[in-house]
Amino acid sequence: MYFLKFLKSLIWGVLRSVRSLATLFWRVISSHLRLRNIRQINMESDDECELDSTWEEECENKTPRKKNYKMRSRNMSAAKDMQDFRHSCRNLDDDDDNDDEDEPGEGRFYNLEFYHGQIKSSPDDVHIDEFHQKWKGQYHWLEDCHSYIQWLFPIQERGVNWDAHVLTKKEIKVFRKDEEAKRKLVKSYKLMLDFYGICLVDETTGEVDRALNWMERFRNLNRYSHNNLRITRILKCLGTLGLQHYQAPLVKFFLHETLEKEELQRVKQSVLDYFIFAVLDKSERRELVRFAFKHFKHREQFVWGPKKFLSGEVDSKNEENKDNNTAEHKEQRETNEITNDVNEIHDNNHVRSIENEINGEKDQQAADVQPVEADSDKNNKAEHDSDDNSPCNSGDNDVKKNQELSDSDAKKEGEVQCDKKLASHLC
Repeated sequence: MYFLKFLKSLIWGVLRSVRSLATLFWRVISSHLRLRNIRQINMESDDECELDSTWEEECENKTPRKKNYKMRSRNMSAAKDMQDFRHSCRNLDDDDDNDDEDEPGEGRFYNLEFYHGQIKSSPDDVHIDEFHQKWKGQYHWLEDCHSYIQWLFPIQERGVNWDAHVLTKKEIKVFRKDEEAKRKLVKSYKLMLDFYGICLVDETTGEVDRALNWMERFRNLNRYSHNNLRITRILKCLGTLGLQHYQAPLVKFFLHETLEKEELQRVKQSVLDYFIFAVLDKSERRELVRFAFKHFKHREQFVWGPKKFLSGEVDSKNEENKDNNTAEHKEQRETNEITNDVNEIHDNNHVRSIENEINGEKDQQAADVQPVEADSDKNNKAEHDSDDNSPCNSGDNDVKKNQELSDSDAKKEGEVQCDKKLASHLC
């Protein structure tokens, strides 16, 4: 009897515990989802992401608008990660000795010692020069081993290899001034670029391009997404340790490959969420966002910058190009008008010369006709004096009128011939 009561109470206790755990679990999940919804940012209304300072100057006077959470949202976990990284890289070149970031009880610069060849990596037990000489081109090693990347590219965050050491503020400042260590870091960068099918074209500018084996290496990069995390670590390391000028060219290369060439589709999301915002220089970061927006296929879904600002910027550039084309057309029209005016002046001079020639011929014909008229007038006058009272006087007057008409017709015929000559010259 007592045993049954005990068993019943035990069962009810277990059921209550299960119900309580289920309720607690559901509350945790609900709060997490609610927090996620609250922190999601919809860039459709030009809202500013509080975790992204890229557009602070342009958007600081914007009036906040109601957010629409049904639209596509930005990965806020990625935005927070990259914001924390950028903040951790502030004032790295300041000579401040009040840094208390060293590991407890130590004070050694493990990463700097590794790059000086004083210690080997752990647990792989590989010297830095051995990495550069023997691991380059060994793609299976580089793909399958996950403990070397934390030694080659140290940052201020823990990785999966707990035997590696995070960078401290003091170590970063010393490393940034150590040219030999930075030279070896560039060799490590080249080794990983080769692994990804990329080659460093110019060490001064950081320009990169496809390597000869890019197609094979791109397939591997597209297949294993954990390489996206490695590339993010590489970008962070380059910015932290004084090789900031290598960041933007590499990110632009990936934007070009993913958005324009439509390669590496499994890398595209990481490029937009992480790679762009690992670039420390704000002006370069803005240019990368502009480039991404320009080549993004569905711009209404772009959430990595203030879309309306970027749209207006693109429209203004289109208008500028249109204005340039209009100016070119206007200049061409003015040139054509000047050419036409010159041709018209030339034609007018030619016509004047022809007219002068024709007028000269007319004057000559008039001079030839005038003596004949004078002789005719003398004869008519003599006849008129001698036969003034003659009955034939009226007939002689008729003859005189006919003579004048014939002279007039001859003159008109000469003018018609001159007009025909002018027309033939113009043709």
